[in-house]
Amino acid sequence: MPTETIISLGVAVAALLFTAFSFKRNATHDTESAASERATLNANVSYIRNAIDDIKLDNKAIKKDIDALRVQVVRVEQSVQSAHKRLDDMKKG
Repeated sequence: MPTETIISLGVAVAALLFTAFSFKRNATHDTESAASERATLNANVSYIRNAIDDIKLDNKAIKKDIDALRVQVVRVEQSVQSAHKRLDDMKKG
């Protein structure tokens, strides 16, 4: 076999090996990258869930405060009504 043929076959084999190793390396890198992106996405979704839960708790607390204020307003209105009635009675009498 001539030397040129051996050299060209060696270069072709080396090119195939290099391509195969590069492909394997890129596949591993792509898998790691996808796993990293997925983990980041899951962390972000978890953060959003926690934030929504906090907002729900805040809304419940606000609703309780509004209900308490509603009760106080009713009491104040009744008291004002009673005071007006007493004032009217004082004016008449």
